[in-house]
Amino acid sequence: MDHKNIQLQPWPKEGLERVENCPICGEVDRTLLYEGLTDKVFFCAPGQWSLYSCPTCGCAYLDPRPTPATIAIAYSAYYTHEEVVNDVPKGRLGLFKRRLRNGYLNARYQMHLRPTWGMGRWITPLLPQKRWVDEGVRHLPTTEKPGILVDIGCGNGQFLRTALQLGWDAWGVDLDPKAVGTAQKTGATVIQGAFPDTGLPSGHFDIVTISHVIEHVHDPLAAFREAFRVLKPGGAIWLATPNLESFGHARFGSDWRGLEPPRHLVLFTGHSMEKAMINTGFANIEYKPCPMQASGYYQNSLRLSRGEDSFDDRASTLPLALRLEALIADLRAVANPSRSEAIVMTATRPPSD
Repeated sequence: MDHKNIQLQPWPKEGLERVENCPICGEVDRTLLYEGLTDKVFFCAPGQWSLYSCPTCGCAYLDPRPTPATIAIAYSAYYTHEEVVNDVPKGRLGLFKRRLRNGYLNARYQMHLRPTWGMGRWITPLLPQKRWVDEGVRHLPTTEKPGILVDIGCGNGQFLRTALQLGWDAWGVDLDPKAVGTAQKTGATVIQGAFPDTGLPSGHFDIVTISHVIEHVHDPLAAFREAFRVLKPGGAIWLATPNLESFGHARFGSDWRGLEPPRHLVLFTGHSMEKAMINTGFANIEYKPCPMQASGYYQNSLRLSRGEDSFDDRASTLPLALRLEALIADLRAVANPSRSEAIVMTATRPPSD
């Protein structure tokens, strides 16, 4: 069956559920943002979808949407679960960047990564690359005694490998048994579990990380409550998710890469994310610097607008005008992170609650 035929097929009627209230704040009023959305990313999910915007908190959500029992249909061609078998930098430039990165991480986290260049500790903070490096370690605190960390939705365990290198007792949770098997090869403690029903012990973790997972969850508030439950008092949550208020969404609308129906069930703004965290008891909410990634979102969105496979290296590349526009968007987002392509936030469970 070709891509268009898949999109024209309806989602199984018995596999749909209505969402009549905002899943974040409960607001009944709403505005239709887009209708007739289809799976233009992985081309494996049938159906057309409507996305509504909440006027109170600003989030957006699908209605109707796939039920938890049928959502797996939308993941039949999904990625993130393949084992990372080759982490060797490509070419001289790639090797130079790796040495800078490792020099910076070795100095900051007392690591012993190779290959390295000691000057990286001073040069990397001066470069845009620092944002990528810091997000790659999920802004973990520098500490002489790293604690216990869990990555919910750990996929193939790529971040768990990094956390182990940093000295953390790293745990992971994923629903997909293939992903669990792959992630376990890192040496981390990885269990199969859903979100929010992770099966993790209460009050056990110093850090919970949730990277591009919350938008896939049917009940985000329950997911935040679960993260709160498994954290120790004083522990921290780190979270990243596509930003509905990004410059890229404003530029590409229904073709923006971050929408990804029907896998992305709820999309957040900074305000709606803060509201969800506050409502579940978190404090000390803070934006973290987002990597300069507008060019990637812009390129993928351009390909989606042309009906191309966004993962195909032979597909359209950004013309110069859009490259400049993406660069300007990234620079503006440095000053105003609420408009970056992704929301990256941290918060803490209060020491006593």
